[in-house]
Amino acid sequence: MYMKKDFLNNKKGLPSEVKKTIIIIVVAAVLLVGMYFLTTFILSNDSNDEDKVTENAIQYDEILAGESFNRSEDEYYVIYYDSSDEYSTVSSLISSYQLNGSGTKLYSVDLSNGMNSSYVTDGDIVTDDALSLKVKATTLLKFDNHKVSEVITDISEINNILNS
Repeated sequence: MYMKKDFLNNKKGLPSEVKKTIIIIVVAAVLLVGMYFLTTFILSNDSNDEDKVTENAIQYDEILAGESFNRSEDEYYVIYYDSSDEYSTVSSLISSYQLNGSGTKLYSVDLSNGMNSSYVTDGDIVTDDALSLKVKATTLLKFDNHKVSEVITDISEINNILNS
């Protein structure tokens, strides 16, 4: 009973431990609300930056190897390359060809993609149809009316064609 009287007779108001607890709760709430608004602000800025980067990115048509024979154009090129080869310059050749806006459409097939692994060969190149297609890394095929008219495997010749 003695404690109860001290508590009720205390002119200061709430005991100091209760005041400290309330202050801690208020400070924590303010910090959480501040972090929420800061995170929202940062994420909204990041999404705006991503939109800008996407608009400026160079896009070229990458297809699967099995789709090589069913493009809508009558005449087009398909280049087969391995994007995981760090010494290859094929990616930059494809980009520069697309930037130049040449008349013949160029499609690319990344042979490092698991979906294309069954089309890779160390032996002879086969270009009869999509089911029997077998190519080596860095092969350029020219299609006329959905049939292969030219097979180019020499990198310097591919370079000449894509830079012309």
